Amino acid sequence: MHLLLPPSEGKSAPSKGPAFDLDELSFPEFNDARETVLSTLIEVSNREDAAKILKVGAKGAQEIVAQRDILSAPCAPAREVYTGVLYEAAQLRKDDDVLIFSGLFGVTKGEDLIPAYRLSMNVSLPGIGPLKSFWRKQFAGWSPNSDFTGDSKISCQTKNNNMVGDTKVQESSVPGFVRDADVTVDLRSELYRVTKPALSNDNGAWWDVRIANSQNKTISHMAKHYRGLLTRALLDAPNGSVDETARTLGTVSIESIGNIRHLTLVPAGL
Repeated sequence: MHLLLPPSEGKSAPSKGPAFDLDELSFPEFNDARETVLSTLIEVSNREDAAKILKVGAKGAQEIVAQRDILSAPCAPAREVYTGVLYEAAQLRKDDDVLIFSGLFGVTKGEDLIPAYRLSMNVSLPGIGPLKSFWRKQFAGWSPNSDFTGDSKISCQTKNNNMVGDTKVQESSVPGFVRDADVTVDLRSELYRVTKPALSNDNGAWWDVRIANSQNKTISHMAKHYRGLLTRALLDAPNGSVDETARTLGTVSIESIGNIRHLTLVPAGL
């Protein structure tokens, strides 16, 4: 299973640790793109209009100054550097298998050593343009299963072992999805959805997650908290299906088209 997470604006700057080493990051195929963004970020951070370009308020001024020397800044595992609402709820541990998408590094794993930084995906950098468009181009044709070496494939089936068809169906007719190594659960916010699922069952089931209230209205800020709780629940339930695990947090409904699963979670009490 692949869990796709966004980064967080809130970060804890490591007080000690090794300096940043680009070559030590997972997915080295993105190193050229990372180097381009890094060098541009350093240049921008040295400009008088850095705060405007990076869309950072007065509280973030010190972070901009600090990242002028980002290449020599101490690093820690990404799961420790990111400290926002989602990460507080997820309580990531060593070797939790997650993929974190960001405007600076593209994609990293939780154990990759990174420094604290300030760069959102909604920023447009000089010479690069909007970061979301930039990273979408870099990820074209890439999927979380690209480095998957196992032989197991997702089997999306009902309790009577009938395959789910390509028509849109409701949860009631899809009572049990089998969790397997090729399952991808997209827990990112829209801003960080720079990869798209391949529309083929050969690529495994791809779940996206929407958090709503009892009136079926999408919630915003608190959604991060519940996405974090769902992340932790999925990591703690290696033998459970995605829908079954989500039901431990509230009411679930599912719509399916081919291998794409649109899961709406209404947390208990909302």
